[in-house]
Amino acid sequence: MVGLGLTGRGITACLLAKGFAVTACDRSPRRWEDARSHVKTALGELDRRGLLAHSATKRWQERFQTVRDPAGMAGCGFVIESVDEDLQIKQQVFDRLEPALDPAAVIASNTSSIPITLLQKGRANPERFIGMHWGEPAEIMRYLEIIPGKFTSPKTVRRTRRLGELCGKRPTVLQRDIRGFISNRLMYAMFREAFYLLESGVAGMETIDDSFRNDIGWWAALAGPFRWMDLTGVPAYASVMEGLLPKLANTRSVPRTMKETVRSGARGISNRRGFYRYTRKSAEEWQRAWTDFTYEMRGLVEKYENRLHC
Repeated sequence: MVGLGLTGRGITACLLAKGFAVTACDRSPRRWEDARSHVKTALGELDRRGLLAHSATKRWQERFQTVRDPAGMAGCGFVIESVDEDLQIKQQVFDRLEPALDPAAVIASNTSSIPITLLQKGRANPERFIGMHWGEPAEIMRYLEIIPGKFTSPKTVRRTRRLGELCGKRPTVLQRDIRGFISNRLMYAMFREAFYLLESGVAGMETIDDSFRNDIGWWAALAGPFRWMDLTGVPAYASVMEGLLPKLANTRSVPRTMKETVRSGARGISNRRGFYRYTRKSAEEWQRAWTDFTYEMRGLVEKYENRLHC
């Protein structure tokens, strides 16, 4: 595991929960300690909710070691990189990582949008590079996108998918590489329209959030967009598309409200300043609600998938 930020430590917890031995690389000893604390809490919560073999909570520290440099990961057969979403930084990591690994070792990038074919450029063994886009919190969510680049081998795809399945995920494997992959392309199209509605004066943030939660948020965990159209009548959507699609936002620039919010130093609940303001208590309550909701939704979705044989 290269990178022990928010998602990296969640992936580490997921791997340790499934019995894997993990060597984690991060230059910051502080992140090592944060990751250990997160893993301890995550495994305890999984155990409390009956989602973990009790043996996995024992002696997990012996299966978790840390190093400062990617060169210290020799011997690892599968490496997941989860550093900043910056092409240059990722390429620097790969420059250090490739010579240290066996040519057959898989290198998976937990990128949110960078095309994998771009990450393969100039690599000694491009066939072993693949995208592995995890959801957050990684130790709970079943979401996992697997993205082969132009030069990714079928064997690499099979190994990556298998690891995802062993981690309890429901991997979605793309047929070809595209920036943003599937879920982020859908999500950012929604974000763009939300900003348009806000900045054009149609409604305020809270109203937009409530409308989204009480409609799309109501059905999206059960049915994707194509299934939802089947359930509610396909022809009506074709009629609406004729008049609505030409009116949707199509700007290519970052929305003004987003720029202003970032410029102000807001990061979200991590510093209690985002599109909404938070007290320490309310930030903790929202974080806890997200964790509880994720566990509950996982159980509910699995119940209906078993019923519908999805």
